[in-house]
Amino acid sequence: MLIERGNLTVSATSPENGTATEELEARYQAAPLEIGFNSRYLLDITEQIGGEYVHFIMADAGSPTLVRDSGDATALYVLMPMRV
Repeated sequence: MLIERGNLTVSATSPENGTATEELEARYQAAPLEIGFNSRYLLDITEQIGGEYVHFIMADAGSPTLVRDSGDATALYVLMPMRV
């Protein structure tokens, strides 16, 4: 993931399936941040999200990321980053 002011670029690479990239609108005002996650873990979390928005709370590319569901105040997920 590459997060920049107002933009989130998600990319994935797989030897079997090739490469894919998707750009999404994001509310982000800090310095650009590139962070990698295991795609399976990221999908497991997003499949549980029922709200319209997802909040990613990040300190830096090497620290755990908290994921909150805007539709469920009790839902809290922790996602460990991988080295990019």
